[in-house]
Amino acid sequence: MRGRRFASQQDIERHIANGFGGGAGASYVPWLRVQDVPSIGRSHKIQGVTVERIHHLLSDLERSYFLVCEFSEDVVDIREQYPLLPTERAQAIANSIGVRYPRYPKTTLPYVMTTDFLLTVRELNGNFKSVARTVKYRSDLVGKGCKRTLEKLEVERRFWQSQGVDWNIVTEEFFTPDLIKNLGMLRKYARLPRDLMRIPLHVNFIECLEGSKDYQWTLATCLRKIASHLSMSYIDAQRVFFYLVWNKVLKIDLVSAPLFLTSLVPDFEVFQMPLQASLQERKS
Repeated sequence: MRGRRFASQQDIERHIANGFGGGAGASYVPWLRVQDVPSIGRSHKIQGVTVERIHHLLSDLERSYFLVCEFSEDVVDIREQYPLLPTERAQAIANSIGVRYPRYPKTTLPYVMTTDFLLTVRELNGNFKSVARTVKYRSDLVGKGCKRTLEKLEVERRFWQSQGVDWNIVTEEFFTPDLIKNLGMLRKYARLPRDLMRIPLHVNFIECLEGSKDYQWTLATCLRKIASHLSMSYIDAQRVFFYLVWNKVLKIDLVSAPLFLTSLVPDFEVFQMPLQASLQERKS
């Protein structure tokens, strides 16, 4: 699909009228899509599991942070490439601090700045709030050539501050490569086929898994034995295990080591039995 061009204020108003940068949840349309931005690095279009729509991520680092957000129990909505509108407000902020406001290439049209992620998060008291996060490599924030980047980030920070929205920068130091590798694999198992969603099956599965703690088995060997004991396929046993980890029924260290089937069964903690989780979901 061809990217959009911005040559006049009418173009911006037309895109706003067509829903770009508006909506929430599955109805949100990012202001920038992968096809709208010439890619310097790698971009990604990913079907969400927290929010069921295609997400447009413009770098590997954005993808990494997106995976962390999806894994979080507190994040309930993820809006990427969120526009700072109206542009007049962002322009006024830039003028007030003596920063040259960006314009579209080969035009005098003020650029619609964006924030990489606007998240809706659930607080401990059950209320919801918005937080804005910009994703940048550390190398973009230090040394030669970072001045212009920092100027635009300051405009962005003040824009969200004026809205009463918490804003911060996320760099690659926020997560480990192993965490991202693990989450990229686990999210494929965020949902199970209906025949594997039976709570008694999950309870029996966890009991078998706990019974394996006395043995020095690889994860693959353990899952094969559980599959045989529960009369299920080895592939289905994998699915159930990874599903329970992604949904935090089982808690394991995803930060410090990659999760391989050929490695020993990782240390795990049963955070809550599936029956308890099901009852809590019904009450909420």
